[in-house]
Amino acid sequence: MRKTWALVMSILLMVTLMSGCNSSSETSDNTTAGEGSAGGSQIAATEGTTIKLLTHYNEEIDAIKSVFEEETGITVEVDYCSFDELTDTYEVILSSGSSEYDVLVVDGPNTAAYAFRGYLEPLNSCFTDEEINEFSPSLIEQGTVDESFYTAPLGDSSTILYYNNNLLEEAGVEWDWDQYDGEKRITWEELIDIAREVQDKVDPDNSKNITGIEFGQVSLVYMMNLLANSMGGANISEDGLSISGILDSEPWLNTLNWYQGLVDEGVFSRGIAVGETYNNFYVDKAAFIIMTADSIPYAEAAGMTAEEYGYTYVPAFEGYESEVATGSGNWTMAINSNSKNKEAAGQFVNWMTYGEGNDLFLDESYLVPNMDSRFTEEAFVGNPVLKLAQYEVANTAVVRAVTPGFNEYSAALNTMWEDIRNGSDIEQTVASTIEQVDKALAAYK
Repeated sequence: MRKTWALVMSILLMVTLMSGCNSSSETSDNTTAGEGSAGGSQIAATEGTTIKLLTHYNEEIDAIKSVFEEETGITVEVDYCSFDELTDTYEVILSSGSSEYDVLVVDGPNTAAYAFRGYLEPLNSCFTDEEINEFSPSLIEQGTVDESFYTAPLGDSSTILYYNNNLLEEAGVEWDWDQYDGEKRITWEELIDIAREVQDKVDPDNSKNITGIEFGQVSLVYMMNLLANSMGGANISEDGLSISGILDSEPWLNTLNWYQGLVDEGVFSRGIAVGETYNNFYVDKAAFIIMTADSIPYAEAAGMTAEEYGYTYVPAFEGYESEVATGSGNWTMAINSNSKNKEAAGQFVNWMTYGEGNDLFLDESYLVPNMDSRFTEEAFVGNPVLKLAQYEVANTAVVRAVTPGFNEYSAALNTMWEDIRNGSDIEQTVASTIEQVDKALAAYK
């Protein structure tokens, strides 16, 4: 039953006084994902406000922010920081208690760390529960700490297996890639055999340095941990404060031994850094590579034509088909807990992630959509790989370790993966990594 206007205004006033940023719930019943309002009845309260954000997505946001400004009367000032410097810059700014920036573009895995340090304002009053629940499940997990929602996703990511048609044709290898639909997919065991065949036929004396399979983000937890996840291994304890009993579990030890053996054999590369692994695939030096769903523009920019590559779902281990794991998580938007303009900031965050702004943002970027309703036929025309990503997001996506010590965790495990790639003793490396990480995470207990 519709409430009287006086009652509605009273409720709105109470919400304004009680919360730093208001929800778009007053209008959400009449909007759908992609149509979200810029704040409805909040506009009058925030018109004339100026908010600032710091981001590496300055061009993408500059291209669309005028739509929000026209709808709300809120001015959005965007400052640029390079991708490599953004996290360190935030740490300096936020640890000082600065209120200079109202909206933050946060790397998703850092959510728990920033929430623990008190850097972020909870977003639950900026979104209805229904709006939050429209985001992909792994992104909700990424953005939630102690039942509060702190970071709203700008988009997602997904891992995909790409194959080099030039090398497969040169080796005379034929394979029916069209048989896979996500529920059915190639196994790692089958893929390893194909990779070996390509190497044996195209580079029998190893003079061409042809790699069987590369990881785009080699030795980084985003891709490498998925191997252990696909054998049933977790990333971290349920409380996010320990890897003892995780890293030294059977799934992890089996995975690390499997990986090191194939590096020694030459199926996976050694001594090739992140960035170079991508180039290896682009110049016909790798038969297969695990890359993200947004990788085609980069492959084609490097000179590959559509006929020279193909893509399919990432492999499953035989006997672990139900455990297959794919990458998830990406950049998000959050509100500085010290912001003086939380209401206006909340309107912008909602618009950029749930509302119309996100549709516009996705047109300017290559991110995987942040909710199922944004996987549209139009999106598939722009990037057909998204059809695979849609299945993986709904069925196999695994978020990186949710822990307030993510930076310490990832630094240690990245080093571990690279050390094992280079032949270090697995049990000793695992033991020292556990000791290092658990000691660092103890500071958050």
